[in-house]
Amino acid sequence: MAVSASKNYSITRAKIIEAALRKVGVYDQGEAVSGSEISAAAEALNMMVKEWVARGIDIWLRDEVTLFLQPDTQSYSLGTANMTRSYVETTLSAAAASSATTLTLTSSTGMTAADFIGVKLNDNTIHWTTISTVPSSTSVTIASGLASAAASGKKVYAYTTKAGRPQKIVNAYRRDKNNIDTEIAIIGESEYWQQSNKSSDGPPVEVWYQPTMTTGTLYVWPVDGGANWDKLVLSAQYLPDDFDTQADNPEFPIEWANTIVWNLAAELSSEYGIPEREQGRLWQIAEHKLFELLAYDTENASVEFGLRYER
Repeated sequence: MAVSASKNYSITRAKIIEAALRKVGVYDQGEAVSGSEISAAAEALNMMVKEWVARGIDIWLRDEVTLFLQPDTQSYSLGTANMTRSYVETTLSAAAASSATTLTLTSSTGMTAADFIGVKLNDNTIHWTTISTVPSSTSVTIASGLASAAASGKKVYAYTTKAGRPQKIVNAYRRDKNNIDTEIAIIGESEYWQQSNKSSDGPPVEVWYQPTMTTGTLYVWPVDGGANWDKLVLSAQYLPDDFDTQADNPEFPIEWANTIVWNLAAELSSEYGIPEREQGRLWQIAEHKLFELLAYDTENASVEFGLRYER
């Protein structure tokens, strides 16, 4: 018996909509779907998968992001702050004076013009600007001169794209100058506001994330002095990508394809005047498939229980 070695099956937005409408019983195989119905179905599809985040589909939507800390800063606007999924780290190989726009680096590998660049200054703040040019493998020019001097050996960070607003923070770690991670607690609003001195200096041990609408706000306590810790590493949950075009693939593992189709069919059934009994049948199948996948796509980890002292 011949067996295909391929494991690359995928499905597009167009195929999802066509399959869902066939299950509703309003289109036959090969029949063209009107543009207005495609638009309505795509709208329902986008709303449906965004809603599923509240049902617990987050394992593959988590990203590790790095937030660069500034001394004595209590909160960061996630979405506009210097936070990214990947970055280049190097050091100054020669001291840079205040207002300098040309930096001599140990290496400029991985850096390109227009990248964001941060230079750790002698006062432990990070001077953020953008790269104007990369003249050589050991130098860059920057758009805005350094706010103050930076000694040779000071850290330099560069990245291309800011990470957007997370839905929630799942885990958090502080990373020291030697890239050693230490887990910190994710607390709630009331616990944060109970801290009597929000500007206490020291290594961060707690964060509270307020996922406001356009940008989320991350509150850090204590506020880092900047000498030893200048990064927080966050495991952050994001929404799945939009279905913008007919050729878009879902940002889901392929085992979710059938579940997406059946649930879209159930979502659309009321819009096509399907009898309530048939709608109920579609929802029963759809919910069963969704439940099965939610139970399957969970983190393979042990569960720990413990006592916690509340202040």
